[in-house]
Amino acid sequence: MRLINVEAFLIREGLMEEGKPVDRRANVLEFCDDEATEYAILSHRWIGQEVDYSEIVKLAKMDKEGRSEICQHDGYQKILQSCELSKKAGYKWLCIRKNRFAI
Repeated sequence: MRLINVEAFLIREGLMEEGKPVDRRANVLEFCDDEATEYAILSHRWIGQEVDYSEIVKLAKMDKEGRSEICQHDGYQKILQSCELSKKAGYKWLCIRKNRFAI
């Protein structure tokens, strides 16, 4: 199962927000054994401005304008807030499952 590495996602987000260089090789999305890995699953509604897997992967490689456009989508903000909640609850991994999103 593909999971979001909560800490890596939040660190990358902070660096992008501050306009600092981002490690493009950092793995924000990883395949994990869902039977051996503890992860958060947060209930949510899918809305019109969802981000897809390819946008999350490409985010670190985009220029500031491209990142800004994606980061302002409601769907991206939902993922960001879900990562923040997961971290507060002590989870390292977050699962957002939807076939179209493929996470």
